[in-house]
Amino acid sequence: MSTESIHISESIETLNANLRQIAQVGEWADLMGYQNPKKFSRRFLRHYAVRPCRMLIAVRLKSIYEQLQAGNYSNFEIARRHSLPDEKALNKFVNYHLGCCPSQLEAMNEARFKEKMEKFGSKIR
Repeated sequence: MSTESIHISESIETLNANLRQIAQVGEWADLMGYQNPKKFSRRFLRHYAVRPCRMLIAVRLKSIYEQLQAGNYSNFEIARRHSLPDEKALNKFVNYHLGCCPSQLEAMNEARFKEKMEKFGSKIR
């Protein structure tokens, strides 16, 4: 395994740990130490066979689902924890990608959520 793969292999853990600061792939690439986001994107795609933007969205959706299920935060707080300005943006984000609102997502069982994620086309399980 080359050193670039080791570095790229840590990218999802880095994303999960810094979800609040990462709104775009460029910010993720910066955090990973890449000056060129395109180079990061190419290496990420080569390593994971999925585009980093798609992975970023999938990780955010999964984290939003988990936080809604836990019920520890308001929708506003969940939005801020995922680089979204407010609950209206959270609603638009979830609705755009999964076709439901956050309250429906909160009431959803895990099997149904996984179906939604499959439909989204994510390769994250």
